[in-house]
Amino acid sequence: MKIFLKNNYFAIFVILSFFIYVMSNGEWCIPIFAWIYPILFLGMVHFNHTRKAYLIIGFIYAIGFVIQFRRAIGMDLKICIAVAFLLSLVKVLPYIYWSKSKMRFQDTIIFACIMVSIEYIVYLIYPILGGLSDAYTQYQNPYLLQIVTVTGIYGITFLIYWTAAMVIWIWSNKSKKEYVKKYLIVYGSVIGLVFAYGVAMYHFTEDSDKSVRIAGVTVPISHLLNDDEDIYAVFYTNAFTDENMTNARNKLASVTDELFLKTQLEAQAGAKIVFWSELNGAVLKQDEAMLLQQASDIAKQEEIYLIVSLLVKTPYVDLKENKTAAFNPQGELISEYFKYGRSIGELCQKGDGMLKSFDTEYGRIAPFICSDMAFSSTIRQAGKDHVDILIIPASDWKEMTLLATKTAVVRGVENGCNIIRHTNKGMSMVSDVKGNVLAQTDYFQSDTKTLSAQVPIKGRFTLYSYIGNLFVYLCILYLLGSFALHLCPSRHSVMPCSGAGVK
Repeated sequence: MKIFLKNNYFAIFVILSFFIYVMSNGEWCIPIFAWIYPILFLGMVHFNHTRKAYLIIGFIYAIGFVIQFRRAIGMDLKICIAVAFLLSLVKVLPYIYWSKSKMRFQDTIIFACIMVSIEYIVYLIYPILGGLSDAYTQYQNPYLLQIVTVTGIYGITFLIYWTAAMVIWIWSNKSKKEYVKKYLIVYGSVIGLVFAYGVAMYHFTEDSDKSVRIAGVTVPISHLLNDDEDIYAVFYTNAFTDENMTNARNKLASVTDELFLKTQLEAQAGAKIVFWSELNGAVLKQDEAMLLQQASDIAKQEEIYLIVSLLVKTPYVDLKENKTAAFNPQGELISEYFKYGRSIGELCQKGDGMLKSFDTEYGRIAPFICSDMAFSSTIRQAGKDHVDILIIPASDWKEMTLLATKTAVVRGVENGCNIIRHTNKGMSMVSDVKGNVLAQTDYFQSDTKTLSAQVPIKGRFTLYSYIGNLFVYLCILYLLGSFALHLCPSRHSVMPCSGAGVK
């Protein structure tokens, strides 16, 4: 290891670690790298027992986070840097523990549990950041992905970091072959059980033999909301004129007319459920009733379920309404849902987060909106309520659409729901309860801006929907127990632990 510790070799190792970390998640994601970079970080700590290693890992985490996610989450650069360094401070803690540990087998488990706990705490503090977990990078690994039906994403997080710790632990104890062999069997058995469960859930759970044609329609509207002088003045300022108001209403009415035309065309092409992507039904409060009446008439006329996505602006009121309204084939309003998981800087009313599902001849359906899908505790309602299809109107930007897509796929598997996500300015897709992507279309390459596909109509039971983050709580209990035992005086100490008998 002396060669390794020479500055030139160490510098190369650090550069390699930085490159692999940056490419492990975010805009440039190579899934296998999510397993490799923790091994390199642990190697850095193991072979360089100085604070230098912690500082390097912290800086890689911080700078890498900015590169991976700044454009994807649309965060101001200064704020993103601040968040990145705060996250790096907590993410380096498991590596500090590892360097101070006695390199026992249980330390590999403790290391992974600390990472799971940190990820969970970050999610509790700011759920949107929970959608950036390395676990989502594994969404195309069908057998591994099935474990989220029990543990949520935290089971994958645990396995990634436990594997990294095991690699370094085996290297450190390579001279103790029998000792290593005993615990390698334990590790291998767990991995084997995870993948056996994945194979069983993937291949031996009943597939739905029925499907329904669902269409998501979009009319490009971002340029109007962001760049049109009249609409911008009315929606984002209080300094607008009567002329601005009249022009804005006319322009938005044209968009609405086009949306209803596309809705009718998809219905006539065989779609039984049609919905609009997020923000598409931009409307002033005084015109909302007219739009909803028209939606009711179209649903009744075409005999479809119609879910309109609205951005309702009341003049001189800062917070807008970002919501969906669903109509049945009889033209009745059967669901109204307000967005709960607001994105950074989004000036909209916050919904109550309560599921607004409804039964149809095509299964039970529920709408959620865009970044709601980052909130695993909210989406768990769909699993407990036996929702078969989650309909997700969304509005993306190019750099974030892959992250949003991965999150939606994983949420569907966690809760046994089929997913159809249709978006402005991003990737629209359909996935089934096992995480298979059945259809997708790219807004930037589509002439029609429409996704129309056959969606399975039967969901499946998942344990995670009911037990939630029990796996995380078990990890935290294991940590607390381990640290309590560590703090307890040894059996050779004069004073016994509290509650222990005196020999």
